[in-house]
Amino acid sequence: MSYTRGGSVMAGPDELQRALDAHPKPDVAERQHLIDREREEVFTYFPLDLWPDLALDRYALGIGDQLTFCRMMEYQTPYLGGIKGGSSVKHIIYKRRSDGDWYRAGSLADLPVDEAWKRLREQFVAAFDAVNQERFDQLDRLTLLRHGQSLVTKALSTYFPDAFLPIFSAAHLREYIRLFGAEPVPNGLSWQLNRQLMDLARLHPKTGDWSLLEVTRFLYDHLDPRTSTETAIKVRPHHDWAHWLATGTMRLATELDDLAQYSKPDEMPVNRWLATRLLRDFRDLSAGSHVVAHRGYWEVLAVGTVADDSYSYDGEFHSIKVDWDTSYAQQLDEPIKGRWPYVPGPLKSAVWRKIQTRVTHVETIPRDVEDVIRGLERKNQVILYGPPGTGKTRLAFAAAAAFAGDHVTHATFHPSYGYEDFVEGFKPVDTGHGLALKLTDGVFLQVCAQARNTGRHVLVIDEINRADLARVLGELVTYLEKDKRGRAFTLSTSGRPFDVPPNVFIIGTMNTADRSVAHLDAAIRRRFEFQEIRPDHGLLAGEIGPLDLEALVDALNTRVRTHLGRDHEIGHAFFLRDDKPLDNEQDVHSAFFRDVVPLLEDYTINDEGLLRAILGEKISIEVSPDELLTLLAKEFQAEASTDAPGA
Repeated sequence: MSYTRGGSVMAGPDELQRALDAHPKPDVAERQHLIDREREEVFTYFPLDLWPDLALDRYALGIGDQLTFCRMMEYQTPYLGGIKGGSSVKHIIYKRRSDGDWYRAGSLADLPVDEAWKRLREQFVAAFDAVNQERFDQLDRLTLLRHGQSLVTKALSTYFPDAFLPIFSAAHLREYIRLFGAEPVPNGLSWQLNRQLMDLARLHPKTGDWSLLEVTRFLYDHLDPRTSTETAIKVRPHHDWAHWLATGTMRLATELDDLAQYSKPDEMPVNRWLATRLLRDFRDLSAGSHVVAHRGYWEVLAVGTVADDSYSYDGEFHSIKVDWDTSYAQQLDEPIKGRWPYVPGPLKSAVWRKIQTRVTHVETIPRDVEDVIRGLERKNQVILYGPPGTGKTRLAFAAAAAFAGDHVTHATFHPSYGYEDFVEGFKPVDTGHGLALKLTDGVFLQVCAQARNTGRHVLVIDEINRADLARVLGELVTYLEKDKRGRAFTLSTSGRPFDVPPNVFIIGTMNTADRSVAHLDAAIRRRFEFQEIRPDHGLLAGEIGPLDLEALVDALNTRVRTHLGRDHEIGHAFFLRDDKPLDNEQDVHSAFFRDVVPLLEDYTINDEGLLRAILGEKISIEVSPDELLTLLAKEFQAEASTDAPGA
């Protein structure tokens, strides 16, 4: 069952039951400790027996930096429950910064401020006495308190934690009441709705023996009513992103002093646009709100969740607590723009949805992918080199996708590949009246054109060493360097000015069996980071009948290194299918005779003696799959065991 409210489909009893079935009772021990500490502070500064004589300047907002009850409730006790943000009207009486006059709600507006405070204080005291005596119906007669329902309900919950849930929003309470299958009290006040929800939770077969805090945390953790219309705030850290990340904060430096003293934007000595951003989109962010930290227009650094409702000011920085999640780091397809990038503000909902759907879980990125990404960050160009079958191309694409998302272009070099294919050149085109030469951009210039309108873009070049790189790159070789990106130069064919964007990256792959790194031009070697990709025998753990694949490839490569050198080793990928080791005789037979043997024949240049020295005397193509496994096991596994440490 579900119901519709405000255009959104809200959860009903079925959704509550699914959540209860899927999630355990929350562990609130740590949070309870923080709550107890905040409650102790409230009782220290504002004990119940002080209330009959509490002075107005100990209660109200707007009278300087001193600690007042309202200030403590709104800004300094987030674990007791949030009421931060919105209008200061919820405090019933407060001093306006705009004109220094006192705001008094309802019938109090016609009274002198001292008399207004006296009457309001009397009703607070009466409310505390009524709850202490469990005469909750008397609360409904205290009409002045209706002007500040969230504040009053939080005060009652703070002083009497066993009588009220730490939920103070009437809108949230109504939604949760419907979640339990009931209808809210018509025109119910916050404290009435709070008691109604508490009774429903105590009667429920699953939550009946839970504490009030456990019920509250479960509801907000798994059925948060705020997520149905969720938006996010964007902000660009200035130079201290590392501090934000390390301390779990979002902090701003402005010429304004403590923002807690302002009840609304009009009271602030800045233009209304900035004032609104500083209050609504920073100070008053509620727990659970999302913040997107970004660098430049195209790069998301992390998404943060506001941890609680605590705003603080240390004399230099304004801060709120935020739990940052860097798994959202990504390059965007469209820019994050704003009037003042370092001031928090609303993020377009379409951009926020894309960020959410393209989250990359950084903790699951393999180490080899991370190594390639670090190389790109250091030099902008990386070449992965090693023997055939070590997964270089697969790794290149995995790293490119992790680094640049969908902005990846692929090219394969070959001996006839030239400058005109990679940079620019005149190529024949059919004009309808015959052929004519037309200046055409090569793949690299096309990538650069795309990258000027996007974030990072990676060009993956397979077999990069098979072309004459000096001829293919031409004058580009100088301007690929990181510190020369963005510097204009002249293209040799067309004479056009050009510069290499800083957000273009290259990952090349090369087989060392074809040509070693040492043969590359020195100028090219300086501009690329080289990462060796060796066979990983550990990926082949497993046995097929008598044959241990890992031991086979390990021992085979020991012989290859002895006779041919390490550049000619056999890659593990020949014995993988869908990233898993081969698991049957026929697949091993095919991989061995269709991939490994032809490769070794090329390496040995049809020297049968050398080939037999590597493979052994008894292995020939005529043997059956079963016989091959037995022969390989006898030929290589015994050798692997004698080579093992301690043998």
